[in-house]
Amino acid sequence: SAVFRRIQTYQSTKNVTKSEKTNDYLSYSSPCADIVLLSDDGVRFRVHSAVLAPASNFFRDMFGMPRPAADNSDEALPMGESSQIIKTILDIIYPHDVYPMLPSATFAFVRRLLSAAERFDFMRVTHHVRLLTKMEPFASRPLEVYALACIYGWAEEAHTLSLQTLNLDLSSRDYVDILKSIDSASLYNLFQLRWRRKQHILQVAQMLADHDIERIWTCLCRSIDETIHEMWDYLRLIIREEMDKFPDGSGLRCPEFWRQDGLRGLWDSKCPACGGLSVDENEVKAAIIDELDEVIRGDAKWKNMK
Repeated sequence: SAVFRRIQTYQSTKNVTKSEKTNDYLSYSSPCADIVLLSDDGVRFRVHSAVLAPASNFFRDMFGMPRPAADNSDEALPMGESSQIIKTILDIIYPHDVYPMLPSATFAFVRRLLSAAERFDFMRVTHHVRLLTKMEPFASRPLEVYALACIYGWAEEAHTLSLQTLNLDLSSRDYVDILKSIDSASLYNLFQLRWRRKQHILQVAQMLADHDIERIWTCLCRSIDETIHEMWDYLRLIIREEMDKFPDGSGLRCPEFWRQDGLRGLWDSKCPACGGLSVDENEVKAAIIDELDEVIRGDAKWKNMK
């Protein structure tokens, strides 16, 4: 049967005999246990089929298969997982007085735990971990949780988490391994969101340069110093660079961004006819921030419609 083939697959990952040196895990060494699980690092867990079966379709099907009368209950079932992973699964499915927490919050460990839960159909483990990812320290690591959501099909969380990654510089080497774990379609959606935000802001910057936004002009003469075009180009360049790094636009809200030396020429540009200042620095900034806020509101509406 399909169940038997799955059992054989797991047993083939590590040949185990009674003569091999193993250690029972103290927390799971009950003498009345009827199943022994063996980790890759040689630790045995004596557990109860009455606990495993309701928590796992895999074990429920396995226990439903006929067993030989001479079957030895001490014969270990190789799980193909580390003792830390097995203990974490058991801590979650066994009744306890305290809320089970993860021994490690690293991306690699959580992904391995979810992988094991998926292979053995431990839905309670998957649900438990999914709830934990809404808390710290995971709440401060949205890219990791986004990757997990994409890998394990948590569609409800995926879009919200993608928005939370907009304050991250994904060109950083710190995120290479996480980005590699994301499938191409989900990765495209992530970068499409960032690109769309950037394009909205750059479109407004172009409208400013094309004189399509009246409120930024302090001079009504309409005499333009030709050198101002180069200054608008510079503004678009630094906006592009900032939005490439942090598409949430947080950098554009910082006064320091608008005080860069390279922008001084734009703010000091004067009308050749009357000698007055050409543009209002505060209005230019306001036009950009207004568009940024509009994009954010649009994303929030889309999220609430899901």
